[in-house]
Amino acid sequence: MEEIIEEFKKYGISKREAEVYLALLQKKELTAPEVAKITSVSRTKCYEILQNLVKKKMCNENFKNGNKIFSSVEPHIALQNILTVQEKELKRKKESAINFEKTLTKIFNKNEKFDSPLDYIEVISDPGTLKAKWMEFEKSMKEEFLVFVKTPYAVNMDENIENEKDTLGKGVAIKGLYEYGNLKTKKEIDHLIHFMKVYQNIGEEIRVCKELPMKLAIIDGTITMISLVDRVSLKPELTSMIVNHPSLANAMKTVFYTYWNLGMSVEEFENSLKTNEEYV
Repeated sequence: MEEIIEEFKKYGISKREAEVYLALLQKKELTAPEVAKITSVSRTKCYEILQNLVKKKMCNENFKNGNKIFSSVEPHIALQNILTVQEKELKRKKESAINFEKTLTKIFNKNEKFDSPLDYIEVISDPGTLKAKWMEFEKSMKEEFLVFVKTPYAVNMDENIENEKDTLGKGVAIKGLYEYGNLKTKKEIDHLIHFMKVYQNIGEEIRVCKELPMKLAIIDGTITMISLVDRVSLKPELTSMIVNHPSLANAMKTVFYTYWNLGMSVEEFENSLKTNEEYV
């Protein structure tokens, strides 16, 4: 019975409600005092629990010989009723969240009006926020995108193909320098080569380098994103700094092209692997 009660909790049914419903399942009809006798729920509390079950459409309430009697709703109907109630509640919460979001956005926008010397610098450590920022930049860039690509990836390579097609379709020049030195198995290397060819075929200029100092992205010669792996955390977590300043972007372009010129083409990389027995 305890396992069944625990399962009920997943559907928002309390322990007492589950216990009373199970008692009703085993008897055709029960009064509140009778329920109290065969469960751990007190007689006073039984009335409240039974009314909760009636509201959740898990039991029926009728009168017989002047007494209130309760009977269980068939399990498959009761479960459907529970889900329907939860769906309505979720819909209500979603509608409420829309209005709540507007309230919070007003507060956020007021905060944006205050200028700060560091307004052009943003630090992000949350993976979801970083991914959203990356996608935002990809949609808004107009001329040029230079990027060091190394693990851990902010966006899965297979998820980003269509977005990059759209970006390239707008006439944006994309150059990607991909790191391979931290990949340990042939499967990982083959995976990298596969996606480099996919991106190359849609128009990205690609070169390959054994080791890159950091994750780097430069957008339209103005925005620079630098991501570094947390040296303290046991997990490969990233902390990223985004700087909206052309002077830094210009300086980091020098770094980018220094490594770019040291890199090799995808074809040269494949040929180098053929002579390396470790990856054959």
